[in-house]
Amino acid sequence: MPIQTFFVQKNCDRCGRVLGEKRSLSFFTKDIICPNCSAEEDEIRQKIREEDGDPNADLKYQNIGVFPRLK
Repeated sequence: MPIQTFFVQKNCDRCGRVLGEKRSLSFFTKDIICPNCSAEEDEIRQKIREEDGDPNADLKYQNIGVFPRLK
């Protein structure tokens, strides 16, 4: 969904919930997401930070695909 729809879009791109007044842009994609999906992304971002140093860690996550290793 184009970012131009950020303020007028009615539903979350990821889960389909009604957005209401609270919404955010996904950290990983161009999706406009609800607070619940944003919280899930925050958990994934924290897990990536913790696991990035482990060469055996599986960095494949639902809704964002495979996250590249940063180091």
